[in-house]
Amino acid sequence: MDLFQILLNISLYQDDEIIYVAQPWTLESEAKVLKASNQNLIQMNEHHLNFQYFLDISTAKEMLEDSQHQNVCYRDQYQRVIEYVLDEI
Repeated sequence: MDLFQILLNISLYQDDEIIYVAQPWTLESEAKVLKASNQNLIQMNEHHLNFQYFLDISTAKEMLEDSQHQNVCYRDQYQRVIEYVLDEI
């Protein structure tokens, strides 16, 4: 699954789950949602990708709810999430 699909279906996930994304972080990057853990880097055997902590679901939901009333397409809203995360690291 890619990051775009996870953000598009954000309501299906629990607030205590975490989004992990393979770099480079784009909307097309491979992504996983897992229960919260102490690990910031997870190596998945799928495609030999290293998934890194990206954002917790609750924060992603808040960000998307805040931009819900703006006249912005999904792709632009989701790109803002990536930009927020990149600014925080």
